[in-house]
Amino acid sequence: MKSLVILGGADGAVGTYHRARELGYRTICVDFRAAAPAVAVADEFVQVSVRAPEQITAALAGREDIVGVLCPASDVGLATQAALIEHWDLARRLPDAAVSASMDKSVFRFLCDSLDLPSYASVAGSPGPELATAARRLRFPALVKPVDSSGSRGVVACATPGRLAEAFTEAIAFSPSGRVVVEEFLDGTHLTVEALVVDGEIAFHAVTSRTVTPPPFFVTTAHVMPADLPEHTDAHLVDMLTRISAELGYTHGPLTLDAVLGRDGELYLIEMAARLGGNGLSELVQAATGVDLVGAMIDLATGGTPVLTPAPIRPSLVHMLASDRAGHLVRVEGVAAVAEMPEVVRLYLFAEEGTHVHAYEQAGYKLGYLVLSADTPWELWQAEGAARAGLRFVLDAPDMAVPLP
Repeated sequence: MKSLVILGGADGAVGTYHRARELGYRTICVDFRAAAPAVAVADEFVQVSVRAPEQITAALAGREDIVGVLCPASDVGLATQAALIEHWDLARRLPDAAVSASMDKSVFRFLCDSLDLPSYASVAGSPGPELATAARRLRFPALVKPVDSSGSRGVVACATPGRLAEAFTEAIAFSPSGRVVVEEFLDGTHLTVEALVVDGEIAFHAVTSRTVTPPPFFVTTAHVMPADLPEHTDAHLVDMLTRISAELGYTHGPLTLDAVLGRDGELYLIEMAARLGGNGLSELVQAATGVDLVGAMIDLATGGTPVLTPAPIRPSLVHMLASDRAGHLVRVEGVAAVAEMPEVVRLYLFAEEGTHVHAYEQAGYKLGYLVLSADTPWELWQAEGAARAGLRFVLDAPDMAVPLP
């Protein structure tokens, strides 16, 4: 039986394991955490860090069933994915340039500037007096981010230059390389772009409108389709994605990007990764358009060419299930009733009763997510309201349900 090595067992990757099994592949989960959510749904588990390609190849030495390596929902393992593809001489190499632009936000900013794409001021480097001096020349408020983290980890709002030192200390704790980027804050509509590159062309793309928590965390709470971009903006987006892929030498594979449609009408690309997005984005896109992003990613990773036949967009959303405070989860109420709602496409729960949960300050702290689809926007929002009211996550001290974001 053909096997796929999947780097990472986080909640955002669970859907990939399920879909791979449906397509007839065995799944090998690589993660250093035995309790990672995807471990329970994988066919095999290798308890190794996704940052350690040599240990992975040693653990899987002599295997002849491996036909592809995937790294869904996290940038951390992309360098390892590229190394493993080369080690096993698999189809569709992952260019070093695409890895660098995915794993270092400052590299992607430089790429956008070099291609003369709509841009905004930023500076990057190791925290210290030199970086602080350069950052003070920016317009404030600004955001301080680790150059090499994802899932909103370490993103700090900085209202004035006087808070830079404190923001550096908070952000650097989440950077393996010890570097941060300071960016001028863009006011506008938050978007996420999911795309597939096939033979160097943008074969498919979808845009979601993204809702985030207020400062200081900016964590995603929901994605909605359609995003209703102006037609000229959507055409410009495809051109931008095409130019970026060509510059990176990235001819086959998925792309996910965060973007902001600014109040000035410009579309600004914030960061990218040569992978699919997490937070239920693949399930959302399939519910809205009928396009199976995970299946397409697997086709591309194993040397095939996906057949893409998108349908007109159906109003759909994915809503993160989370808590506004920490505590022990006593019980979850209403699961069966919500799962049976006709608008519910998928309901994933990642927190078990009796376990400790965190306040929703990072994407990894969500309790699950809910994908809904309906005939009209009004029916979609009605269903979301009913689902949020029907699901109750009850924590101890006090024994009461937490409000969902």
